[in-house]
Amino acid sequence: MTDNSAVSVAILSASCNIILQVLVRILSSLSNAIIFRFITQEALGVINVRLLLLYSTCHCLSREAFRRSCLSRFDKKNLQKKFNLLWMIVPTCLICSLLMRYIWLYVLEEPDPNLVQHYTAGVNTVIFSVFIESLAEPIYVFSQSSHFVKLKVVMEGTMLTVRSVCMVLCLSRWPNQAMYCFCFSQALSSIVYTFCFYGYFEYYLKSQQQKICPLLITSLHDTLPKFTKYFVEWDDLCLAWSFFKQTLLKQLLTEGERYLMSFFTLLSFAEQGLYDVVNNLGSLAARFVLLPIEDSSYLLFTQILTRDKASQPLENISMALTILGRILKLMILLGLTILTFGYSYSQLLLYLYGGTKLSIGIGLTLMRWHCVYVLLLSINGVSEGFKFAVMSHTEIDRYNNNLVILSAGFLTAAYCLVSIIGCTGFIIANCLNMLLRIMHSLHFIQNYFQVPKYWWMKIVPHSIVITTLFTIMCITSFSEMYLCCNNIYFWIWHLILGACCFFIFLFIVWYKENELIHFVYEQWRKKESPETKSKIN
Repeated sequence: MTDNSAVSVAILSASCNIILQVLVRILSSLSNAIIFRFITQEALGVINVRLLLLYSTCHCLSREAFRRSCLSRFDKKNLQKKFNLLWMIVPTCLICSLLMRYIWLYVLEEPDPNLVQHYTAGVNTVIFSVFIESLAEPIYVFSQSSHFVKLKVVMEGTMLTVRSVCMVLCLSRWPNQAMYCFCFSQALSSIVYTFCFYGYFEYYLKSQQQKICPLLITSLHDTLPKFTKYFVEWDDLCLAWSFFKQTLLKQLLTEGERYLMSFFTLLSFAEQGLYDVVNNLGSLAARFVLLPIEDSSYLLFTQILTRDKASQPLENISMALTILGRILKLMILLGLTILTFGYSYSQLLLYLYGGTKLSIGIGLTLMRWHCVYVLLLSINGVSEGFKFAVMSHTEIDRYNNNLVILSAGFLTAAYCLVSIIGCTGFIIANCLNMLLRIMHSLHFIQNYFQVPKYWWMKIVPHSIVITTLFTIMCITSFSEMYLCCNNIYFWIWHLILGACCFFIFLFIVWYKENELIHFVYEQWRKKESPETKSKIN
């Protein structure tokens, strides 16, 4: 495979992963909106936090290390040993799942049977579904190594769709049997996922496409484990162990909030369910708006600059500084806009999404704090993306070590804040963690470009724009107090007022941020140009 084709595959793979993440968020948010109306908050907390944490933990312990160690390209020499190593996922899955089952049933606090019934059945079903999915891992890893990039999105999207649709249909018919509905949906989606992988490759290996793009295997029988002189390569096994330690740390940091909820019972199951719903809904803005800009920015900086600062022309450094400043200003502007309108329209959004039990009380507070968190995410995404684009490998390793310390501090802060102020403490701890990462990134940028401190004033939106946003927040907050959610006519007027304020805001941005508007227009024109499209195609 040539370098250009390898890069194309990598870009396609990254794009498909983004699509999959967005798809997961959309489907989970839509299904939660319906499910929230049928089951209690306690049941939602047990299913979406406790049981899905068990699901992700078992998968992390049993398959992630093997996946990463075997994703290098298969060849005829290592083919059988790679498959042998991948089939070790199944016994590993059994051992880890049984250990986790013991912890989830006999160590963690069991939900009140009067509020959430059949908890044991839910745990057993998760263990069963993880085992069923582990049977598809050899085919999954081989497909990814053979560049079946879109297959992952199709298969995992199908599994998620089956699970969500089945859950909604079952709950609409049997709303009092939430746990059994979850068990059936979870087991069915895992069976469909595994069956589809084997069914697709059985079809592919017998089709004409196999003659055009031949694989290293001719039948599914070639993927089964076989005893040879050396069952697996020792180096591959050592690599899997190294990745196991790394993925274990990553899992603890990624799911730290849920582990704190589950092991320290900081929140009730009802609060956990509410937090999970608001967190999924609040992250949609980051997935849809911020993530594409962050990924495009990272790719842009890697093309302009190299990791060795001394080996690149000054005009490239100057260009990168200008572009970075404008993108940061754009992200700050987007974040402030989401905060301004999100603060005043959170109640309406939550009311339309989940009714009064979601839009009143702690749910509204969580969503408003989430708007603050999105503002910080918007700044951190680009600043950290630039940093990773130009950092040396030594600097990246050093920063990863710092991230571990920051994450440990975040978990400690979250534990203390939640103990004092409740589930809002999780989002506030996230905000503090993000602030520290932003400060580190800005310090790195200042040292990299050797810019004076007053340069940061250039990335702050115009004072009139900020004043306009503050005025709009006051007006729409007043409108929310008297118009929102009383009846349909009042909240329609609340929406109309917000739309008018938004168009006024856009006009002022157009008038006061000409350079930024011109920059965005130029980037969009380059993206839509025939030359760019021909390169992509």
